[in-house]
Amino acid sequence: MDQDLQLSLANNAKEWLALSLSISSAEKEAFGKVHDGFFTTYGANFMAHVYRLTIERAMQSMPETERTKLIMVLRETMEQAIDEHYSTRSS
Repeated sequence: MDQDLQLSLANNAKEWLALSLSISSAEKEAFGKVHDGFFTTYGANFMAHVYRLTIERAMQSMPETERTKLIMVLRETMEQAIDEHYSTRSS
């Protein structure tokens, strides 16, 4: 990947971060309602498929270091969720 492309991707990531931080509470609430509506209507399997496709598409435009970070966070989160799942079942 050439330096111009890396800089462009980095700037794009910064713009997305700024946008995500600027989302108002009303927008977050509206997104929550849409999300919850889809979850209620179509179920967990459908939403898991949507989440996976979203992550895969997002990763396509990320620099390799960011993809690596995302995969590490995803793995850590899954391991924590698995541990919590089994610790509550054995109680």
